[in-house]
Amino acid sequence: MKIQLIVGGGALLVGLLAGWMIRGVTTYNTHTASVANYEDWRVACPMAETKDVHCELSTDVVDRSSGTPSPVARAGLAINKEGKQSLNFMLPYGVALEAGMGLRIGKEPVKVYQYRTCNSVGCLAETPFDAALATALNGADDVSLMFAGLDGKPVSVPMSFKGYKASLAAWKSADKKRSSWFWRLWS
Repeated sequence: MKIQLIVGGGALLVGLLAGWMIRGVTTYNTHTASVANYEDWRVACPMAETKDVHCELSTDVVDRSSGTPSPVARAGLAINKEGKQSLNFMLPYGVALEAGMGLRIGKEPVKVYQYRTCNSVGCLAETPFDAALATALNGADDVSLMFAGLDGKPVSVPMSFKGYKASLAAWKSADKKRSSWFWRLWS
């Protein structure tokens, strides 16, 4: 009688686990794009059936010093075509290109990144999102984006990190689910 209860309980657990995993794979909609907000950050994922494209984690850098808060830049984490993570900054036209843009994390010295290109949206600067930068941002409570206008005046705008940690975890999870049926088993 004891062995039958143990076998029955084990079979029930295996059945529940198998059902949960099959549900994750069969109910994942590969035809739908998604956007999820995590306070000041958002995760945007294209349709899973779109190949060679990844989810993106982004936030608007808002200047709150004026009477009306307005976005001045956009920061985002993305995965490039080589599969490497990069931190991108899109700044509006009217920035001094030769000066580059700076990122100050806490009390660390300002790191300057050169603009890579300008397009119809604005000017793009990027840096690899390596372990050192990830660690610095995870522990950051004071991060500022710095750039110079065409008039040469420096501008420093604080970045909000409300919701960053939750959105980072969601970004990594969502991108895995988009590209692998194995990760859909656990959704």
